[in-house]
Amino acid sequence: MTLPVPTRKPPTATPVFSVDGLWKVFGPKADRVPADPGLSSLDAAALRARTGCTAAVRDVSFDVRKGEVFVVMGLSGSGKSTLVRCLTRLIEPTAGTIAIDGEDVRAMDKGRLRELRRHRAAMVFQHFGLLPHRTVLDNVAYGLEIQGMGRSQRRERAAEVVAKVGLEGMEKRRPGQLSGGQRQRVGLARALAVDPEVLLFDEPFSALDPLIRRDMQEEVVRLHREEG
Repeated sequence: MTLPVPTRKPPTATPVFSVDGLWKVFGPKADRVPADPGLSSLDAAALRARTGCTAAVRDVSFDVRKGEVFVVMGLSGSGKSTLVRCLTRLIEPTAGTIAIDGEDVRAMDKGRLRELRRHRAAMVFQHFGLLPHRTVLDNVAYGLEIQGMGRSQRRERAAEVVAKVGLEGMEKRRPGQLSGGQRQRVGLARALAVDPEVLLFDEPFSALDPLIRRDMQEEVVRLHREEG
């Protein structure tokens, strides 16, 4: 199935993220599918019948530039989450190229990949991904702890971001004491705390009720306007 993602090739400035001809195929001998025109042109049902494979992401190309909000839209099961996870190789792509600031993500060794995930690209997940035994403040500071930042410095930075997302006064609460919207704010704050070049959102508000979802969308717009 093909994701409805536009291909844009602006002539100037290196994109923050550049994706070209990206495929993710699940199944036996998956790498043969993008390489074989006879297989890559098959629709989803025919591909499964002939090879036992499913193309979750099919020949996707796009660029994302600094300060840009880029949205991927599609039906449930169309491959959006798989695509987002491929960008930092949480899921390994089958074929194609991914670059961040011109650096080939698929060529990164384990050390460079850790650096990418810790410092350069942060993700906000649909199901929060919070550590239940940690307080709000310590959840937000977790990425900074992984980076090796000292305790006092990371807690100070975490407190700043907690205030930015509207959770000031809740620093000592644990995730189980928060509403769904508040937990998602903690997830957003944790991603913002590491000051990444890119924020990746994997349908982070889809599990929230409509009113809270709208509030969170407005919150992200506000933070983007303020933080750039």
